[in-house]
Amino acid sequence: MVNVPKELEYEYLLDRLYELLPEQAKAPARFEMPRAAVEVHGKSTVIRNAAQLCQVFRRDLDHFFRFITKELGTTGAVEGGAVRLKGRFGPATVQRKVEQYAREFVLCPICGKPDTHFIELRGVRMLKCEACGAVSPVPEV
Repeated sequence: MVNVPKELEYEYLLDRLYELLPEQAKAPARFEMPRAAVEVHGKSTVIRNAAQLCQVFRRDLDHFFRFITKELGTTGAVEGGAVRLKGRFGPATVQRKVEQYAREFVLCPICGKPDTHFIELRGVRMLKCEACGAVSPVPEV
């Protein structure tokens, strides 16, 4: 360690820590929550841009589909890049669930960045952040 006066040691260590952070962690926030394109057709609701949402989130459409049907307590089907849900759900309700999905399965709970992916650790699915290195458990779907 460099010889630093005691009263400056804390600032030196903070500067040193900041230098060691990955560049992704230092970058300003660039993630914007995507909007769900929702249409209600009779007794069903369609999320037209489900595949695009999953592409932004870097998650599997099947995982998103299982989450959304469980949270809304309904059944449905994946039709191409869209998700058809049985029942009438307004755009605001669906958008709240999309944002909940992002909070639970995409955004790092430590730094808030979307640069995450799933890993298995001793049989438990975890969220690993590429920006800050944090590893956090995620709920099962």
